[in-house]
Amino acid sequence: MKRFLAPLSKIAEWDPPIPRQHLYAILMLAGFSVASVTLLPSPNELLANNPISVNKQDLSADAALADIPAADTEYVTVPDHELLGNEANPVDGLDEDSTPEPQWLDYQVKGDDNLSVIFNTLNLPAKTLHKLLEVDIQNSLIRLKISQKLAFLIDQNNVLQQLAIPLDGDRRVLFTRQGDAYISRIEANTALTSEDDDQPTPAASKSMQVADSKEPAKATALVDDKAAAKKAVPKPSRVIKGKIAGAFVVSARNSGLTNNQIHRVANMFRGRIDFRRDLHKGDTFQVLFDKPHSDDAKILAVTFNISGRNISAYRNADGQFYDETASNFSGGGTFMRFPIPSQRRVSSGFSPNRRNPVTGRVQPHNGTDFSVRVGTPVLSTGEGVVIKATSHRDMGRYVVIRHGGKYTTVYMHLSKLLVKPGQKIKQGQKIALSGNTGRSTGPHLHYEFRINSRPVDAMRVDLPMSEGMGGKAKRQFLAKVREYKRLMSQAG
Repeated sequence: MKRFLAPLSKIAEWDPPIPRQHLYAILMLAGFSVASVTLLPSPNELLANNPISVNKQDLSADAALADIPAADTEYVTVPDHELLGNEANPVDGLDEDSTPEPQWLDYQVKGDDNLSVIFNTLNLPAKTLHKLLEVDIQNSLIRLKISQKLAFLIDQNNVLQQLAIPLDGDRRVLFTRQGDAYISRIEANTALTSEDDDQPTPAASKSMQVADSKEPAKATALVDDKAAAKKAVPKPSRVIKGKIAGAFVVSARNSGLTNNQIHRVANMFRGRIDFRRDLHKGDTFQVLFDKPHSDDAKILAVTFNISGRNISAYRNADGQFYDETASNFSGGGTFMRFPIPSQRRVSSGFSPNRRNPVTGRVQPHNGTDFSVRVGTPVLSTGEGVVIKATSHRDMGRYVVIRHGGKYTTVYMHLSKLLVKPGQKIKQGQKIALSGNTGRSTGPHLHYEFRINSRPVDAMRVDLPMSEGMGGKAKRQFLAKVREYKRLMSQAG
């Protein structure tokens, strides 16, 4: 026994070069590090392109993060009419019952996603996900793969109308809302874009069949000449022309455009045209349709002539709009992920289900809060136009910027505003200094990123890229632009 105790007694008498409590702490940390390296999977295993597992607990309406109070945040929910005022829509004067068409929203699956995270990022209710799982005939929702692209069709009331998930080959699963429930089916994988595709609508198909029955010889000739049919640009039978003689909405209605078509045109050009300030009496516009003018006619091209300057958008085969140089027109430009240059500590994340620790009520947190000192520079995450720079009892001093396409950003609780409404802003430009104004529990910046006026998680959502075309696709598009111009010029 003495042989075994002798070494231990020597260790006990040993005087280490550092305090013993520090030595013990180092040994414990080393042990934990070795255990972590041994037990955790390798990075390759973590990033493997395998189906994403789904835990039923992940589908809970109350995420664990929602119950964690933050030191620097706010517990207020501001209605859009207070946040944006009369700037909620890019144009004034539309009827209250007129609503814009639902818009597609694309999402690419990330390595750390699960179903709850995806729906939380896009600000969609957990109960909607439960309904989709009940009719998931292919188990496509629980077998998502990294980099897989999903397409969500969401209306202005934040209700999911359709969800498209691509399968192997040329197929996709399409979930469609019917009443308060959903149905799913497998169909051919048509283009999944942020705009409606170029396939003819049922009404259009029917009208085409009627036309074919009246001219069988001509139809047969077109079918035989397959090469010509592929190159042919659909000839529209209606061009709407208008002249500004007051508010854009009134002028557009007088020209024959419907409320939904006015919404589409206004949203397409938001960030490029300020419909309240840029348009003047005598300016003109043209809208080219793919068939006789009706509610379901698709817009092929739009041109504005503003004080002698032309701004035009042309529809491509992928359903998106591009300018005359084949640069993406409806993409909205590029965005930075963060609105501050450094110190990006998030004190409260985006959460549709955040619970107020005082009242116990669920109050959605529509933005990301960064804990920063008062006076920290606040940067615009993208190029755009300031539509709000003012004060509010809850939001404090705040700025709203409308960017190209369907994107809007919001910055709250500022100490000083450095921009004015109507001012054009570049990406990365300093627009304000952070502060602690309004109903705030501590100095911080509240930042929101909105798509189609809907707040989404700015830290996880796919940020748009202003990419153009090249090669053969560009040549084909430019040929189509020339044809569109010819058709509009023939309208007189």
